[in-house]
Amino acid sequence: MIVYWILLSILFLLVLGTVTNISEHSKNILFWGCATTLIVLSSVRSFEVGVDTLNYCNGFEYIQRLSFKQAMLFGWEQGYVAVNWILSRFFSDERALIIFMAFAILLPIFSWMKKESEWPMLSLLVFVCIGMWSSSMFILRQWCAMAILTYSYKYIKQKKFFRFLIIVLIAAMFHHTAVIFLLAYFVYRIPINKVTVILAVPASMIIGLFGGRILSFLNQFARNAEAGNYNGGLSMLAVLWLCVIAVLACFKGTVPERLDFYFRLVFLAAFLQPIAFTFSDWSRIVAYFSVSLSIFLPNFVMELTSNRSKNHQLWLPLGGVTVCVLMLVWFGMTQPEPYIFMWS
Repeated sequence: MIVYWILLSILFLLVLGTVTNISEHSKNILFWGCATTLIVLSSVRSFEVGVDTLNYCNGFEYIQRLSFKQAMLFGWEQGYVAVNWILSRFFSDERALIIFMAFAILLPIFSWMKKESEWPMLSLLVFVCIGMWSSSMFILRQWCAMAILTYSYKYIKQKKFFRFLIIVLIAAMFHHTAVIFLLAYFVYRIPINKVTVILAVPASMIIGLFGGRILSFLNQFARNAEAGNYNGGLSMLAVLWLCVIAVLACFKGTVPERLDFYFRLVFLAAFLQPIAFTFSDWSRIVAYFSVSLSIFLPNFVMELTSNRSKNHQLWLPLGGVTVCVLMLVWFGMTQPEPYIFMWS
């Protein structure tokens, strides 16, 4: 845990530092310096970090002994297998897979943050605190899909469904669950207001109650059937709904235009999260939407404090500190898996 807390302490200080009037060039250097550190740490982690890491390493070792045709029948999604097979033509050590995946997954995610977030350094801290960085180190196929999907957001905003669909299908070649992101295109067309949210809360609870039946339906398409088990997920559910309610409360029932897109993704995540009470892996599926918290929260702080222009220099750091403290408390409560260096 010491690695996490050192990292978060540095990010916290830099969040405060970037609220000052330093140049954009300096902010870019600080952001990419921290982003690079996260990528490097992902690259040099032990194979013991993450319950799925060893499975992926063993899979890479096995795939490199197959012909391309045989590899396509391995059982994992063909896109991910193809990447493994091509990589194995140049490298035989499993460390090559870990390094490649760290860059292939995190670089698009961090580029997305830098482009979409109005406070990128705070986005990095949120990303680590809500457990996304940790899960990106071992849920490799799904995070490859999530990284690919970052290129689809612009097509949702531009209402270009065919291009959006192509990106989703490419992502599904790395993890089949990526098809659920099709919901993002349609939720963007639903009017979101107080009435919608009020109706969504009981509907979300009903969906949670039918989680068992949803699990049975999804198991018809799964490579390995999932068993129902109580995962909790209550803290994530509380945070997601709190974000939804806070926006409506702070802006008198109207979602500001520059918050609208990521607000809808957070709203969708909150709506779907109760299914995680029935089976644990649903939390991974909701991550396609809940990862938007890393953009939504910094942008929410910026939008909220900009409305208090008279004391903007006071409200902005206060809002940033509040989010940081809440995220650090949440991180401390979740107790993620310890980070271990590869040479430990």
